[in-house]
Amino acid sequence: MIAKFADHFALYRQESIFGRAGLAIPRSTLAQWVGMTGVQLQPLVDALRDVVIGQQVVHADKTLYEC
Repeated sequence: MIAKFADHFALYRQESIFGRAGLAIPRSTLAQWVGMTGVQLQPLVDALRDVVIGQQVVHADKTLYEC
């Protein structure tokens, strides 16, 4: 997940990197892992949404999106 989301490595690139290291991990397996991670994180997303929605005022800063 770090390589995909923080380092911006597409799954086909990760598949190649693992292959060079002698690990045959198909892209479909990597994609399943991404999906499973999303499912596992959903309770955290739901809890965060509930906290944010419950506030009277929500402040946002778009500077991270100015890349």
